Amino acid sequence: MRGEILSVGTELLLGQIVNTNARELALRLAEAGVFVYYQVTVGDNRQRLLAAYREALRRSDVIVVTGGLGPTYDDLTKETLAEALDVPLVLDEQAIDELRAWFVSRGLKMTAIQEKQALCPVGAELLRNPVGSAPGVLWQKDSKLVALLPGPPHEMRTIFEASVFPRIRSMSGEHLQSRILHVAGIGEASVQERLTDLMAGENPTIAPYAKLAEVELRLTARAGSDDEAQALLRPLVLEVRGRLGWHVYGEGDVRLEDAVGEELARQRLTIATVESVTGGLVASRLVGHEGASRYVQGGLVAYRLEQKESWLGLSAETIGDGVSAELAQELARAATGRFGADVGIGTCGFAGPAGRQVGLVYVAIAGRRGERVRELRLGATREEIRQRAAQWALTMLWQQLQEEA
Repeated sequence: MRGEILSVGTELLLGQIVNTNARELALRLAEAGVFVYYQVTVGDNRQRLLAAYREALRRSDVIVVTGGLGPTYDDLTKETLAEALDVPLVLDEQAIDELRAWFVSRGLKMTAIQEKQALCPVGAELLRNPVGSAPGVLWQKDSKLVALLPGPPHEMRTIFEASVFPRIRSMSGEHLQSRILHVAGIGEASVQERLTDLMAGENPTIAPYAKLAEVELRLTARAGSDDEAQALLRPLVLEVRGRLGWHVYGEGDVRLEDAVGEELARQRLTIATVESVTGGLVASRLVGHEGASRYVQGGLVAYRLEQKESWLGLSAETIGDGVSAELAQELARAATGRFGADVGIGTCGFAGPAGRQVGLVYVAIAGRRGERVRELRLGATREEIRQRAAQWALTMLWQQLQEEA
C-alpha cells in the first residue's frame, strides 16, 4: 500500500518546530505494511492545502495528516478535507458533550469557538482524544483511508496507536518488521562492498544510513505476520554480523558507549581518560551509561600545554606543539597511571576553525593489554571534529575489547 504523510502548519515550514511526527509516523506505517512514498508539508493556507489533499487522494492509499485541528481561524485541516471530498461538515453531538466534559474536568469554561473541534465531515468518524481537546478524524472509502491527527506529538501518538494503526494494519494484510544494526569503524561504501549481494535482495531488504562516524543498517522483512517476518530476518542478521565482524557493535537503540560499557563490565576492566582536543567528551559519553561506576575510574581534561607538563609530568620534548601520536600515547598512559585504571584513552589534535592542520587528531589506547594509536584526518566543523574524535576513541576501544574477549 502507498502511504503519504501530510504535515500542516506554517511553523513547520519556517523551521520553528521540528517535525518529529513525520518521522514517527513513517516508522509506524512501515510496520503496518504501508510504504510511505511522499511526505508533504503545507502551511496554514486553504488553497495550497486543498491542492495537497487532492494530489494525495489521487496518488496514495493511506494519508495521515497532522496539525490544524484546533479551534482557531487558521486551523483549516478538517474544513479543507471536507471541501476536497465535496461533503459538508456536521456537528457531532457526542463530541460536543465530551468536549464540554473535558473543559469542566479542568475547571475551564468552554467558549463557542471551541465547538469547531466537534465538527466532522459527512461520511467520516471522529476519533476520541483522551489527552487533549481536539479529536482526530478518520475517513475510509474502498481502499482509501485518510486520518487527521492533532499536531502535539503525545496527542498524535495516542490517537494513532489506539484508533488508526489497527485499522491500517487490517487493510494492508501485511506485516513489516525491522531490525537496526549499528556499525562503527568502517564507512558506508565499505559496508556496501561487503554486503552487495545481500542488499540486492527484495525481501528482506537492507538499507544503510550514514550517521556521525558510524553506519546504521535497517534490515526489513514483510510477511503475513510479525513472527514470519522475524523468521525471515534472523538468518540475515547472522550473515551481516558474520561479514562485518567486530564492526557491528549493537542492535536497536543501543549506543556505542553502552556497548563499550557493558563489555568493560563483563571483562572486569576499568578505564580512565586524559583528553585534550575532545575536552571531556569521551569521559562524558562513558559515564552516560547506567552503571558506569562499575568501570569508569575518572577523567582529566589537559588542554593547555603547561597543564600537560605540570599536571602529568610530561617533558616539553614529548609535548612538542601539542599534537602527535607520541603525545596521545603518553596521555593514555597517564590516564592509567593517575587513576589506576586497566585501560587509558588519550586524545589530542587541532579542532580549528583556524590554524594549520585543522582536523588532524590522534587517539591512543594504553593499558596492560597493549597499546594502539590512530591518526585521523577529520575534515568538518570544530564541533564535528571533536564529536568524531570521541566516536573514534570509543570505536578503537570497542575493537580492542572484541579482539581480546
